[in-house]
Amino acid sequence: MLPQIIVASICCLLTLYGVFKKNRIFFNLGYFIFGLVVVFSELGFFAQNQQSIHLATAFLWMIQSSLTLPNKIPYDGSKLAKSAAIKIYVCLALINVFGVYIVRVTDVPNVAQYFHILLAVLPLVGMYLILNNKVEITSR
Repeated sequence: MLPQIIVASICCLLTLYGVFKKNRIFFNLGYFIFGLVVVFSELGFFAQNQQSIHLATAFLWMIQSSLTLPNKIPYDGSKLAKSAAIKIYVCLALINVFGVYIVRVTDVPNVAQYFHILLAVLPLVGMYLILNNKVEITSR
């Protein structure tokens, strides 16, 4: 479990770096890798005890990884881009709030709940930055 905690810590730091630098690529990359860590961890738990909650949790974090698949599409500040970003960030926050719940009711180490709390709050910061036009608008 220690390697997963180290990788999760790096992912959280990467996401924090993306927030502070207002860089969507690093922000998304942290969520993407963190999602993959959870997916593989939950698939391992599913292989051990065949409980369907592990499979459902893995699929939920597959959604997180697909929402944050890193790309270099420029943020153009349009209403469509803002709307999509807000919807994605709400989904990321909700997925990680559920992650806090999952950690509390399963045998996952309690340190994981702090990762999920951080990853549930950071999208709210991202929404604030986007809604208040504090994110740099880039062109192609």
